[in-house]
Amino acid sequence: MAARPPRWRRRLAVLALLSLLAAAAALLYGLALGERLGIRQLDGLRLSRHGLQLDSLRLDRADAAGARLQLRAHGLRLDWPRDWRDLALPHLGIAELQLDWQPATAAAQRAGAPDALPRLLGALPREVRIERLDTRLPCPAGTCRLSGTLHLQHAGSTLLPARLQLALNDGARQLRLDATLSGPAASAQLQARLALDEQALLSLDARLQDDTGTPRLHASLHWPARPGVEWPAYWLTPLLGAEGQTRLAALPATLSVDAEAILGLPAGWRPGDALPASVTLEQGRLQAALPRLNPAGLDLRTLRAELALHGVWQAGAESWLALRDGSRIEATRPTLTAAQLRAERLQLGLAGLRLDWNGGQPPRLHGPLQLQLASLRQAALQTRDWRAVLHLDANPAGQRLTGTLDNGAGLAAALQAERGADGALRAQLRMNDIDFAAGNPLAAVLAAWPAPLAIAAGRLQAGATLRLNPHGALHASAELQLHGVAAQYERSALSGLDAQLKASLRDGRLQVELPALQLASLDPGIVLGPLAARASYQARLDALPAGKLILYQLDAGLFGGRLRARPDALSLAHRPLPLPLRLQVEGLDLAQLLAAYPAEGLAGSGLLDGELPLSLAADGLRIAGGTLRARTPGGVLQLRNPALQRFAADNPALALAMRALDDFRYDRLDGRVDYAAQGQLLLALRLHGRNPALEGGRPVHFSINLEENLPSLLRSLQLSGRVNQAIQRRVQPPLPARP
Repeated sequence: MAARPPRWRRRLAVLALLSLLAAAAALLYGLALGERLGIRQLDGLRLSRHGLQLDSLRLDRADAAGARLQLRAHGLRLDWPRDWRDLALPHLGIAELQLDWQPATAAAQRAGAPDALPRLLGALPREVRIERLDTRLPCPAGTCRLSGTLHLQHAGSTLLPARLQLALNDGARQLRLDATLSGPAASAQLQARLALDEQALLSLDARLQDDTGTPRLHASLHWPARPGVEWPAYWLTPLLGAEGQTRLAALPATLSVDAEAILGLPAGWRPGDALPASVTLEQGRLQAALPRLNPAGLDLRTLRAELALHGVWQAGAESWLALRDGSRIEATRPTLTAAQLRAERLQLGLAGLRLDWNGGQPPRLHGPLQLQLASLRQAALQTRDWRAVLHLDANPAGQRLTGTLDNGAGLAAALQAERGADGALRAQLRMNDIDFAAGNPLAAVLAAWPAPLAIAAGRLQAGATLRLNPHGALHASAELQLHGVAAQYERSALSGLDAQLKASLRDGRLQVELPALQLASLDPGIVLGPLAARASYQARLDALPAGKLILYQLDAGLFGGRLRARPDALSLAHRPLPLPLRLQVEGLDLAQLLAAYPAEGLAGSGLLDGELPLSLAADGLRIAGGTLRARTPGGVLQLRNPALQRFAADNPALALAMRALDDFRYDRLDGRVDYAAQGQLLLALRLHGRNPALEGGRPVHFSINLEENLPSLLRSLQLSGRVNQAIQRRVQPPLPARP
């Protein structure tokens, strides 16, 4: 009787037979399953007691919904479980993996997202190592292609502990992510580091705390300044799109960000669970610093942001994020280059600003803004602090900003700006009415405000509108109105000024209109008024001095008559200085003129007409070849000056002239008027008439030349008491101090 083989050999033979049967069954099942899965190629399959090896694997799969998966793997090794009581696969190694995956729809992708990660990790081996990875995956702005290496270790669906090492290569550059999740589920800790070419880009630390049954996540993020490091467009353009990549690349390398947050999570939540359906931001803090920023002509230095946040996120429901007290942005020496504006400090208060969004509804950003500019300087402005209290209401369809501006010196304005769905920016600025009887805030704001100009009464209203189209075309308009203004300028006084001024800018052309100006009186020593004027001016912005001036009306009362300018259109582009202006003299009352002239014993009557050809030059006003003539039938001239009579006693010719002018009845009076820019007035008069008491009333002819310095003459009239006391105080020199 032959000896039976040992028991262990029989068991081994049975095990070998069962393995062969299992392998055959697996092969038959795999062929059928592979057909369903889309496996097109399976080369070099080898089974051993340690695991499974494949030389190459090719898989192509697509479904009716549009999902597509293409996979190429080389050098694949899958280890069997070491403990048959735990069927989890311990290790998967792949020498080279090429993966191209596109999902069916974004909606289907979002629907499975909350619990996809735990289920995916539960199905993967505990360790996955890919030596060469080349993937094409869906991204928000297209398809992302990632090449590099991957090493993943995890504990299955519970996640803890887990570690991910991902290195992406783009030629000479490498982006590396190292993330570790550790600790018990109730107090899990996460550490993540992102580096580019071994230089730190981002670090994230988080820990879960559950002392009261309501878990809280404490997280902190650090984004260090990265001088000399450029963002890798190869990876970011598909993720963010070309525009998003451009904006990210525009972030200054010297920007640093630190953030901390405490997040409230649903009761009982653990890292291995699906993503929570709601998260509460109980406390959030973000600090950012930037040495300098130059966006679109604005220069900001030592820029700092301090934000305190809180909010709620709910999947598919109403969510919000708000800024608490103390949230602000600050900068030193802000400068707006185009407007030549500069301040010592800028502060933008953001407390109360809130972002709301709800599922598929567009987000809405709304709340107050407080802008403060310390020591604002501009060539046309005096240095002062300015403040704006604003309210913002914005969504993707449009933005609206309303509020007020003021400088603490009595000048304030209401602001309203909005950008609609068409992308056009519209703004309106309405200045608060100024009552000059209560003070003049313009004198405290405008650097070029003339010191001799003092406004005692009246009101000012002003406003402006602006429209900036998306393609850059600017349309703007402004309007200014004066009512009942009374003022003094140097040695002149004016009263009853009502005026309206309009300006518009469109397609590079500026148009200024003076539709109405009324002045009750202007008194530089002789009273002019009432005065009325209407005019307009048009010019291109690139040639403002070379525009077209249209004078519709200019007339003023003087000595009972009127000075009237002829309507005219002047093209300044073809007419260099001096500019001509012809004044018609109508009905000047000689009695009033002589009453104003500071000559003792001089009186007369009659009406004068004429023409004064004025020319406006850079050095002042001129008159060349002006004419005056008396209306028919003439009038009377009387010169009865005792001092002149005594002086003429020893001069027979002068004595005869004095006798004739004692009561001279003229029937002809005409003359020539010339005025130099230095203020010298020349008047050449010719008189014809008679004195009834002189030699039977025989005809007498006079030629009289008068020369006066008009500014000095007006000054003497002001000193004579014919103007108000305020003007006299400006004219009179101060008394010398007593010893």
